[in-house]
Amino acid sequence: MLRPACIVSLLFASTAMANGYVTPVTPMNYVIDLNNSNLRNEIGYVTPGFTWDLNSNYSGNITCPTAAVPRWSPVYYRGVYISNLPPVGDGYVRLNDFLDMRVQIWIDGNLDQYVQVPFDNRSNLLDNFWCNVGASFSSGNFRSGSAGIVSFRVRRPIINGIQISDRQIVEMYGRIGRTVETFNSIPMSRITISSALLYVPERCVINAGQTIEVEFGDIPTSGLDGNSFEKTVPLTFRCEGGAFEGNALKISLGISGRPASFNQDYLATSSNGYQGSQIINNLGIKFKQLNGDELKLRQFYPVNMQGNIGDWGFIAAPVSPQGANIPAGDFYATATIVAAFQ
Repeated sequence: MLRPACIVSLLFASTAMANGYVTPVTPMNYVIDLNNSNLRNEIGYVTPGFTWDLNSNYSGNITCPTAAVPRWSPVYYRGVYISNLPPVGDGYVRLNDFLDMRVQIWIDGNLDQYVQVPFDNRSNLLDNFWCNVGASFSSGNFRSGSAGIVSFRVRRPIINGIQISDRQIVEMYGRIGRTVETFNSIPMSRITISSALLYVPERCVINAGQTIEVEFGDIPTSGLDGNSFEKTVPLTFRCEGGAFEGNALKISLGISGRPASFNQDYLATSSNGYQGSQIINNLGIKFKQLNGDELKLRQFYPVNMQGNIGDWGFIAAPVSPQGANIPAGDFYATATIVAAFQ
């Protein structure tokens, strides 16, 4: 099952304070740790909530540099997704091709409940603050944003697990004053998902887990149209575990890798090794299916299976833009064969 963990770290920022803005004395970043987690690989499955909780109040600064906030005012909060994550219903947003995500943040005071992000001008329903003109002071009575729940929903079955990179997902801001409608740029809390690989029971082993090496040999420095110097690469794969046991599933395979600058359907090449950063701008690798049909990078293609064993393959050839010349010397390219199933 998924195992939550919470780490608190510091954030530093600065901004011009307007009247009623609330900023934390110690801004905090709550990290949701998903590492080495197992995921039930079913469409619509919702994980147990990952939680963070400071388990105490924290201090915040309230400023009124040019105007007073009259007695008494609640604290208003705004919670936003940092990334442009499209809503997909039921309070979830689309995190990636495989997972949806929902975030709920605890709002204290008399509201005393988890509120689903995004929200704006949500009052804590506790008239507890005010400040005079020119005032700037701290209060240790803040708890909103110090706790919350992150849930994930499977939108598409996964094979072999899915990598999630560090990403900041949600920020919460605060203010006082019934007539103030804007929020400052310093969050009272920020939620980040740490890098993780979510494992699933199903997996497909391609080419018996061995690296596939393709050697083109000597090629000219011009006239590479993607049809010459072709190499045919047949391969087999075996899928097992979880949903594969006793079920006939539809499998699709594709090739994932860094695209060439001159055509996003081709694989990029480099002059300084398989993981090299010195990209050869006018040289890529073009792929075809074994029957000669197109095979575009980062797209999936259905394959034939007998039980949980299948065959696939592709044709690869060097390609460059018409009229382009490429520098003499070795070139390298690396890609990954990925699987998806229904």
